[in-house]
Amino acid sequence: MADRLRRRSASTAGCIAAAFLAGCGADTGPVGAEERVRAESLRLAALVDARWEEALDNAPLLRLREGVPVDRLPDAGFERAERQAIRDQRFLDSLRAIDPELLEPSERITLETLTWETRMAVEGHRFFWLRSALTPYSSAFRLYGQLFPQLPLETPEDLARYVELVEQVPAHVRSVRDHASGQFERGVVVSAANLEPVVGIVRAQAGSPDAGPFGLAEVRTRGLDADAVAAARERIAAVVSDSIAPALEDLARWLEGPYRERAPDGVGVSRYPDGRDYYLYLTRLHTTMEVTPEEVRDAGYELLADFRRRMAEIRDRIGWTGSAEEFHAHLRGDPRYFPRTPDEIGERLEAAAARMTGRMPDLFATSPDAPWAARRLAPELEPSMTYGFYAPPTSTEPHGIYFYNGSSLDERSWLGLTAISLHELLPGHHYQIARTLENEALPDYRRNSYYTAFSEGWGSYASFLGLEAGVFEDPYSEYGLYILESFLATRLVVDPGMNYFGMTLEEARAFMRENTLESETQIATESLRYSTDMPGQALAYQMGKRRLLELRADAQSRLGPSFDIRAFHETVLDQGSLPLVVLEGRVERWVEQSSGDRDDR
Repeated sequence: MADRLRRRSASTAGCIAAAFLAGCGADTGPVGAEERVRAESLRLAALVDARWEEALDNAPLLRLREGVPVDRLPDAGFERAERQAIRDQRFLDSLRAIDPELLEPSERITLETLTWETRMAVEGHRFFWLRSALTPYSSAFRLYGQLFPQLPLETPEDLARYVELVEQVPAHVRSVRDHASGQFERGVVVSAANLEPVVGIVRAQAGSPDAGPFGLAEVRTRGLDADAVAAARERIAAVVSDSIAPALEDLARWLEGPYRERAPDGVGVSRYPDGRDYYLYLTRLHTTMEVTPEEVRDAGYELLADFRRRMAEIRDRIGWTGSAEEFHAHLRGDPRYFPRTPDEIGERLEAAAARMTGRMPDLFATSPDAPWAARRLAPELEPSMTYGFYAPPTSTEPHGIYFYNGSSLDERSWLGLTAISLHELLPGHHYQIARTLENEALPDYRRNSYYTAFSEGWGSYASFLGLEAGVFEDPYSEYGLYILESFLATRLVVDPGMNYFGMTLEEARAFMRENTLESETQIATESLRYSTDMPGQALAYQMGKRRLLELRADAQSRLGPSFDIRAFHETVLDQGSLPLVVLEGRVERWVEQSSGDRDDR
């Protein structure tokens, strides 16, 4: 990936884009149709390249993945956000000046995608102070554990950069404190229900110089000069003990003191200034569709009713003669349905992905080169995360990895692990994200774009592909799929419920108890995730999957026997992650073209 970046002439692209943005592309006289097409293509390419350079500038994990040296931590301050909002508006104006009729199909998708994304960014700037940087899933401090252990340490320059980055951490901690203080002054305070994990994450970042996120493990430094490594360790230890730990402790004490005194007992963004408007915006942002909280909630009720019917059919197939509640009590209480060790979770996840591997050629025309793996989460993250997360391959870690939660084994039934593996590894996140990162035909910016409704919707759709492919080993693991799907569908009710319709935290948890088999621990962390951490984000999973299934059903209905599942999947995936409003147009054009091909025969 780094070679590709070096090959690309960023300076040339930047100059072209700068000239265009400054209005220097004035018409100099009559030009032919071919020249106009080429000019529009170049204008778009220049803008895309400029946007890519801008994205790299403030995203260390993106730089790491692309093999670009990471020399600074991100600036998340309000002043930078103000400058970015001005750039976004200028960029949007430039995109709107491009004539889409003069572009190739893939270029038109790029234009549509960037226009949607930039329009949402411009609209969202007014909500800057409502965005959390403290809560578990949104915490700015998660960056440390994701970044420092993966930074390359192969040369003296790498080691020097590593130390310099550690030296920037105290200022980064202070910037997070400044953000939280700005919110505090505006009445935006994390719910008291979520403060304990917030404080825990803050304190967990320091640790000891050797064992914390900034430590230099011996295995990583074997190729470097021993004296230089010793000096680096000494400097890092000093920074951690003298600056990082005190800054983190100061923040933790403030959170436990004056901050806690004003922390509300209730949850949901609607309690904050502009909170209801913010949630309307988040609903559109995370679903990437023009939908309302009411439409989302209705979809949740419909899905839950459908899943209850399917689960009843499986119970009949198994031969269960009792009630659904009795069956669920049986599943919760029988130790046969629970892993004995954390390693067993990883083994089951990888076994399901291995079973799916043999069925992939029936469903897909291409496969990524990057390998996959399942590994356990860092211990400090497990208490505040229900399941885990997928991390794409990087320049230093070739595997796409699903980091799973291996704690509280008596609450983690293995019944859902096949569905989770399909969602996270094959044919879910790993397949979709890795193949996009490897797609040289896409501009760099598009390769690295991520839209939650597309990617998480694809992950949930992937679980159903595994069901169609016969990957589920028995009716119980199939039942586990619908347990997971029901859990995801409850989000469509309780997320808007708590953030828009006035549902209390306990009402939301009661609804989840009634409609899922999640443990009390999982219900507690998940309900906080929706209401105080990442409101709206959880809508993307089922709304995205639902739209993908609708697009597929419509294509099958219109194309009949000529419908090709592999061609459909290529149409969905080969342009990378897209807003669903853009994907809809792409699938519609494919269906029309395929219909024409069929008619010609």
